[in-house]
Amino acid sequence: TVQAGYYDEVILPDNTRRRTPKSIAFARMDEDTFRQLYKDVFNVLWNFILRHKFRSQQEAENVAMQLLEFAG
Repeated sequence: TVQAGYYDEVILPDNTRRRTPKSIAFARMDEDTFRQLYKDVFNVLWNFILRHKFRSQQEAENVAMQLLEFAG
């Protein structure tokens, strides 16, 4: 979530910066907030991992939806 921009930044006494992930409670999110979080995290996963295994973002998204169907 940090890579997707969901963090708080703290400046330490030595002037270094530390990013701490924001707490994500899906039950307290409205639909729009959840969709944006999902999109942002998916984009990070695509850029770092999924693009090496799938031909397109749509293909990776389809596989993710199939996996969610098994869980539901």
